Amino acid sequence: MNGAEVILELLRTHGVDHIFASPIAVMAPVWEALARRRERGGGETPRYLQCRHESLAVSLASGYYKATGRAQVVFLPTGLGVLNGAMALRTALQERTPMTILSPDTLTYGELEELDPGPEWPSLLVDLPGPARHGELAVKWSREAKTPGDVVHELRRALYLAEAVPRGPTLLSVPFDLLLGEVPYEPCAKIEARSVVATAQQLDEIATLLARARTPLIITEHGGRTEAESAALVGLAEALAAPVFEFMMPAYHNVPRTHPLAMPGTVEPVLDQADVILIAGSNAPWHPPLQKLQPDSAVIHLEEDPLRPRAPYWGYRTTHAVAGDRRGNLEGLLQRIRHHLPSPPAERAERWRTYRERTLAAGEKQAEVASREVRDAVPAAALFRALHRALPESSIIVDEIVAQTPQMLHFLYAEKPVLQYRGWVGALGTSLGTALGAKLGRPDHTVVCILGDGALHYNPVPAAFGFAQQHGVPILVVVCDNRGYVSQTWNVRKYFADGAAVRTGQFFGNVISPIPDYARLAQAYGGEGERVTEVAALDGAIQRALATLKSGRSVLLDVFVEP
Repeated sequence: MNGAEVILELLRTHGVDHIFASPIAVMAPVWEALARRRERGGGETPRYLQCRHESLAVSLASGYYKATGRAQVVFLPTGLGVLNGAMALRTALQERTPMTILSPDTLTYGELEELDPGPEWPSLLVDLPGPARHGELAVKWSREAKTPGDVVHELRRALYLAEAVPRGPTLLSVPFDLLLGEVPYEPCAKIEARSVVATAQQLDEIATLLARARTPLIITEHGGRTEAESAALVGLAEALAAPVFEFMMPAYHNVPRTHPLAMPGTVEPVLDQADVILIAGSNAPWHPPLQKLQPDSAVIHLEEDPLRPRAPYWGYRTTHAVAGDRRGNLEGLLQRIRHHLPSPPAERAERWRTYRERTLAAGEKQAEVASREVRDAVPAAALFRALHRALPESSIIVDEIVAQTPQMLHFLYAEKPVLQYRGWVGALGTSLGTALGAKLGRPDHTVVCILGDGALHYNPVPAAFGFAQQHGVPILVVVCDNRGYVSQTWNVRKYFADGAAVRTGQFFGNVISPIPDYARLAQAYGGEGERVTEVAALDGAIQRALATLKSGRSVLLDVFVEP
């Protein structure tokens, strides 16, 4: 077999479902291997999916993993493709999302006629670093296969290391010469990335700390990624009668937001009350970092890789670090705490129930006041109430918004256990791909991508709607259209409250003008689009959108919102 055939066979036997590909001509050996497989009547696993854009391909793999827990493979064209997909790869690295990137290169540059990648390679497509070096800053592991024997060994390493804790993207560069040439292959089993957890001694120590705490707190950003992790977080909260606070822009619906110990709002107002704080999966638990804490409080960072070794900063007080698989460590703590505390403190639970009700009431009042000031647009609270009423309980929400996040968290998850996958990490432009990957992984679920009009411009919109149309994965896209980049005014108002921009209303960097007709974007790819500018039109527009989804077509709702 040639290298392309070996790669496909290895991916099949290692349980890869899909190859998300941004194509380039040197993938011809792969395409021919796929065609031969189909000609022979062989299976279609892994399924090759043409994605039209590098960042879309990476985001699709990310969304698919979030929905299924199964790591996938992405083809990116040489170093240029790796660079174009680097922002989405950086997002996957930050989120600890496993996937393996394969990127072609050349060893001979056309010197050998039988291995010529094409005339564009020496002049246009190669860089001194090459794909592996280009990807180093955005992946956890990066290598180049240099010999036929490398292909199998290095690909098996890449697949294993992507799923080993701490999880993340890996990259293997495979030159065209090796894709086309003969590669030795013997069938081999997948190397399973088994869970690694803290020692029993350390879990005993942490459980004792938490059980003896007067006011324990739990903080999370992504600690409830799976049902099992979420159940462990809820179990810990109930066993301790401790509240769970989420980061202001949570990565998942970590615990049911209807639970009496799931706190609305942020943790900063109550941090100084806690004597033991459990940070269970969070890149930044509070802000500013130097918060006032009790002098003798214990702060426990439970994470795949505590203290964030791949980040430039961890200035948060930390007294204990619990490394390894989050689920295993959370479940280990829960088992021990239930032994220490057979009956959770009822008074503590009641105190937090009261705090929760008071905070929710304040949020309702704030939204009501804000809604009365809105003109010629839809209050964000009204939008999320309407979506909450209309969407099935099994819906998946992928969000890429900033200004409307508090209203989304408060009203969209008020009663229904809809899933949430954050579609971005700092850099914008990955939510559409994440939503499409989630839909591919869970085709029976309604998938809604909620993003701002600013974020929409960063996404590969034509490629995304084209993918949805070509592969039959319709999604509902809701654009929170505040006609600009509202978040770009926040620091101007904070640091220059009496400055010229505030006095004159002339802000720079926040305006999108003239206002585009976003609804037509979906129509160009067989979908439907509609603009909504008033509350009275919301329910009807959402119902029409859901009906269109059932017909197999995507929909974009452009909703004028405030803020």
